[in-house]
Amino acid sequence: MKSVASRTTPTVEDLQQQLAEQRAQIERLTARHVAEKAQWQAEKQALIEQLRLAIEQRFGPSTEKYRIEQRDLFFDEAETLVEAEDAETLTESAPETDDTTPTRKRRRGGRVALPPELPRVEVIHELPEHERRCAEDGRELAVIGQEVSEQLDVIPAKIQVIRHVRLKYACRQCEDGVVQAPMPPQPLPKSNASPALLATIATAKYADGLPLYRQEKTFGRMGVELSRNTLARWML
Repeated sequence: MKSVASRTTPTVEDLQQQLAEQRAQIERLTARHVAEKAQWQAEKQALIEQLRLAIEQRFGPSTEKYRIEQRDLFFDEAETLVEAEDAETLTESAPETDDTTPTRKRRRGGRVALPPELPRVEVIHELPEHERRCAEDGRELAVIGQEVSEQLDVIPAKIQVIRHVRLKYACRQCEDGVVQAPMPPQPLPKSNASPALLATIATAKYADGLPLYRQEKTFGRMGVELSRNTLARWML
């Protein structure tokens, strides 16, 4: 009986496996290049911010006053925006005198139409069955129309575990040559992080400026312990 290991000509499965490994290596190199580029950009922005703060401290208000203003803006942002909008509305509604020059009215911020390309989930609100009867003759009321209002909703992120089950195949007669499907290409083959998880962490860090220690707390609230050291290794 000829053993599979003694074959010298690569099989189709061998070639596919080699191709998958080469693709995985290319994807790893590409992901590392993108992460390094994003890190350089983040460091550049950090240096620009440090320069701005240094100029503010040297030529602008004192450091303590600057920090207090930033803190108040952070906590009172909503109230500040509403007050500014109300003040703008009062200014627009004030009567004009003869010595004033008419100015173009600024559009007041209002409800923006929700993007039509977003998926819609309909929730039908019906009257209870006992209220769908006419109060005069007791006949069942008919639907004559509807009133539709829309709310912007969000689906919170959730954590799940993907189990990769790779079935093994072999000839029961020969009892040789076990084969199985290869793993899909992974950005970090030796890591238990999925591509979606790595993309989420990288986007939060480099695009949204969310530090890893804050992401560590976020994952902790979701019931998963991921240290910032682990997150940092994944981003290298």
